Amino acid sequence: MVRVGAGTHVYEQMESWEKLPEGWVLGQTAIVTDSQDRVYLFNRGEHPLIVLDRDGNFLNSWGEGQLPDAHGMFIDGEDNLYMPVKNSHVVLKYRPNGDLLMTLGEWDKPSDTGWSGDYSEPAKQAAGPFNRPSDVALDGAGDLYISDGYGNARVHKFSAGGELLFSWGEPGKTGPGEFHVPHGVWVHTDGRVFVADRENNRIQIFSADGEFLDQWTGLARPCDI
Repeated sequence: MVRVGAGTHVYEQMESWEKLPEGWVLGQTAIVTDSQDRVYLFNRGEHPLIVLDRDGNFLNSWGEGQLPDAHGMFIDGEDNLYMPVKNSHVVLKYRPNGDLLMTLGEWDKPSDTGWSGDYSEPAKQAAGPFNRPSDVALDGAGDLYISDGYGNARVHKFSAGGELLFSWGEPGKTGPGEFHVPHGVWVHTDGRVFVADRENNRIQIFSADGEFLDQWTGLARPCDI
């Protein structure tokens, strides 16, 4: 039994908690829970979006044949789901029942960053959305922040309606606002934006306007926040 935490915050691993249909296998997985304690698994498997109840019982699935490469997920206060589809270069917004509400980016049309396709090398230049986007987060006003990603070196800020407001970031290794695989993004309640700069082994912290504020270094390939 794996147990982590201390005091009033102790967590134990529950083996075989999820009760999937026979023969179903999960790939790499992002996970969120909604206001009704339903659990959404966005994974790189044959059944990309799987919904479970709080006890791990299977409820339903959707997205088969439509969501080929899961990477990150966010849920808003109305239980809408935001999902990057990495290798298709889009970020999608869905209702919890699978109805598509919004598409950001163009399917299978990466932005021109000159990236070689080798994850050990950064993009040659920063560009617009998207080139293998990795994660998405919302602020209190509903604006979206999208880390982009494996083949780009930017964070893009969109309005709640899907208008690109601005982007920031450049390829690089050590400077403020330089990224090599910005892999995860999270927005604090105070508006600060935290970006997991994976291949640079740090987390960079920005204002809501993209101004560099601070960084946490000495990490080993941080992937999420």
